[in-house]
Amino acid sequence: MNFIENVINALLDKNLDLSKTNLILPGKRPIIFFKKYFAEQKYNGFIPAFFTIEDFISKYSDLIQIENIPLWFEAYKIQKEYINPEEKFEDFLKWIPTLLNDFNDIETFSDHPLKIIEHLSSIERIENWGESLNSQHQDKLFFKNIKFWENNLILYKKLTQSLKEKGLGTKGMLITSVVENLKTISIPQKETFVFVGFNALTPKEEKIIKYFISNFNTFLYWDADSYYLNNPTQEAGYFLRNYLKWNYYASRDFQWIQNNFKEPKIINVISTSQEVTQAKYAGNLLNTFSNKELKNTALILCDETILPSVIESLPKNIQKVNITMGYSLKNSLLASFFKQIFQLHIFKEKNNSKGFYFEDVINILTHSIINSDPIISNFVNEIKQSNRVFISDYLIYKQLSNLNIFFIFKEYTSPIHLLIKLKEFCEIMHEETKETEPILKENFLRFKNIFSQLIFQLGENPIIDSFSVLQTFYHHVLNNEKIDFIGEPLEGLQLMGLLESRLLSFKNIIMLGVNEGILPAGKTDNSFIPFDVKKNYNINTFLENDAIYAYHFYRLLQHAENITLLYNNYTEGINSGEKSRFISQLQFESGNQINEIVATYSGNLQKNKKLSILKTPALMKAINEWLQEPISPTHLTNYHYNPIIFYIQKILHLEKEQEIEEEISPLNYGNLIHHTLESLYSPYKEKQLSIDILEQMLKEYPLKLNTYINQNLNKDLFERGHNYLQKLLAEKTVEKIILRDITDIKNGNTIFIKDIEKRLFSKINLDHIGEIHLKGFVDRWDIFNGQNRIIDYKTSSVNPLKFKYEKIDKIRENNNYKFFIQLIFYAYMILNEKMSETVKVGIWSFKKPFKGLEILSMDNNDVFTYSEVITLFKNVTSLIEEIANPNIPFSEKD
Repeated sequence: MNFIENVINALLDKNLDLSKTNLILPGKRPIIFFKKYFAEQKYNGFIPAFFTIEDFISKYSDLIQIENIPLWFEAYKIQKEYINPEEKFEDFLKWIPTLLNDFNDIETFSDHPLKIIEHLSSIERIENWGESLNSQHQDKLFFKNIKFWENNLILYKKLTQSLKEKGLGTKGMLITSVVENLKTISIPQKETFVFVGFNALTPKEEKIIKYFISNFNTFLYWDADSYYLNNPTQEAGYFLRNYLKWNYYASRDFQWIQNNFKEPKIINVISTSQEVTQAKYAGNLLNTFSNKELKNTALILCDETILPSVIESLPKNIQKVNITMGYSLKNSLLASFFKQIFQLHIFKEKNNSKGFYFEDVINILTHSIINSDPIISNFVNEIKQSNRVFISDYLIYKQLSNLNIFFIFKEYTSPIHLLIKLKEFCEIMHEETKETEPILKENFLRFKNIFSQLIFQLGENPIIDSFSVLQTFYHHVLNNEKIDFIGEPLEGLQLMGLLESRLLSFKNIIMLGVNEGILPAGKTDNSFIPFDVKKNYNINTFLENDAIYAYHFYRLLQHAENITLLYNNYTEGINSGEKSRFISQLQFESGNQINEIVATYSGNLQKNKKLSILKTPALMKAINEWLQEPISPTHLTNYHYNPIIFYIQKILHLEKEQEIEEEISPLNYGNLIHHTLESLYSPYKEKQLSIDILEQMLKEYPLKLNTYINQNLNKDLFERGHNYLQKLLAEKTVEKIILRDITDIKNGNTIFIKDIEKRLFSKINLDHIGEIHLKGFVDRWDIFNGQNRIIDYKTSSVNPLKFKYEKIDKIRENNNYKFFIQLIFYAYMILNEKMSETVKVGIWSFKKPFKGLEILSMDNNDVFTYSEVITLFKNVTSLIEEIANPNIPFSEKD
């Protein structure tokens, strides 16, 4: 017999008039089970009235509880009037929710709230007793801390006074009003009160219960077990041991202390590597349960974020399930859509002259909530192709004014007007969404209600003068909204959070997320009140909160027979991968045998095979078409790097989608330097460089570089931040290249500029393929001390390009092979077209620009003739032959 059945039997045995009986419970969830068990007892009379403790207090309070948003407004009004007239509401919202929670705790736990606030101010004064509180110190931290609590004393007094005058109050004020007026409470004759299943009562709740047991027909029923009640070190019994000391129990039994925890239990502790593994393991375990067993089974989620994975993993044999916790609306698809809309306006608000941020615009236009439309697709492509970071109002109007989503991008004189439009949008979408999409339809309705609530509570309040302030209120409402699941409340599997299991009992318990930091939560107290002050005034700290969760954990286990506890052992981010200390306590103290299992998800995960594309006749046709076009060294380096990328880009002609650059890419950084050098050196083609020419370049290069930025890049992006630093780095790189040339000339060398950005063409005959046309661009062709040099600029660093003939058959394994391809390719075209008798080829790296040219050499020879290059070029043309070979597939590289 479970706890609720025991309570019902005890009440029926007393022959009470249940129509005049009031059952006060810790929460609403058990009420339906009480009604069920009354029916099973074939009780035909009136059942008791049910109250949660909050409802019970509200019934006898002369105040009405105020909601958070009106409370914030009232507090701000007092702050402006009595404390700081200059305080901005946006700044106020950063700290007032925490302070008001502290005020509520002080009211709830203390009979002398003013004394605590005065104490906090005194602490600051004592800690800084040697400092004088004059205007000279007003910027110092100690002065601000003292004034903070002195001002909070004013705020508390004025706020409570104002709320009481309006008949309003916080939770703490409501329970205080009941305690202060206990003797004036009017109770009808023969009324009975039954307090059931409580654990962590506040001091004022204790006073209320003690008053009722002294003055009215009142009964108390506790769900306790001797295992933790009689052990003074067991935190689960921390509160109950205090209630045992009440004078009330000097002549009465404490009902009830059971001994269920010592009964034989099967306890399995499962260590998993991920949350999804917990869900899969629980699903597989449930698959072994019969329908009868499922009716007495609870799936408890300590970490509610894994609810979607758990629902997805429920086995098909479970026909009836009741999910009581709900799914947070903030995790829904629509929430992400509205989040983007708020971000869009907040960014524009803070950067008014810039327009909308491109990422916000694209995220909204490409969101799955928005129906696809050619106008939208074309606009998104235009933004990307033009590399627009800021989108003007005019451009938005020009492209989107005829669409129903244009309202999102309009300018609003008040943030509330956006809320009105969002509400109207949700109304329309709720009507238009088909019944075949019930979740989306329901979500539109829920968000419509959220926006309606905000419009009602915020109204045309001039305080809401920014979208960031509006977003704070929106998040506050959204975070408390959940999507309820439709289920069988009294049948089948019960899926719930730990707090929702209060008073309920199950034979089979499967508990997920039993990790330290989740159960218990630990030191997550968000408060301005120091720990020692809370302890001194008996205000709950994280220690008491840990004791509360310990009770819920052990109480649930005491009634169960088959227990499975799962935790995540994977260490990542804030997740420590540590099992809950409650599990360790069970292992060392309970006396039950604990079976520990390490579970891995055997989800038939297979190692991905390397992608390999066979050369079909159709593909060979496309390859042959590619062979008809001039081949560049870049084609072959791409193939060497990854044949699949080469296949996609050069054979299928599918280029990577263009992305908007906020930070200059390595490609554009290289182009910036390339084109700056081109503009500087091009006027001196077919001329010998001199010190005077190069020094003139030193004066001109900043202008040349900025001209390229203004004409080809977004100049606004180079005014600050990362891009500004990259521009400075590019300037230094150009400067050092010029200085390198100056140094070489000063050292007695001659430099003759043959050509800049020279376009080369040539051809070669390959066996089984025929004539192949070649092309390439030479960044710089100069004659250094009479020797032709072909120079290729690179943004990457370059190691020495020293190769050996004895290792030529393994040259593809050399990390510098990509440079070999490019440089030998250029050398072949120059010599094959008889532009020179000999040639040097090398890389000029922008990483070390003053170092100058890194020359390619074979066995220390760096001057190549035509006969030498023909031999070396075979190690390049072998790539072309491989591409043209129908028996060699395009295969992915590691």
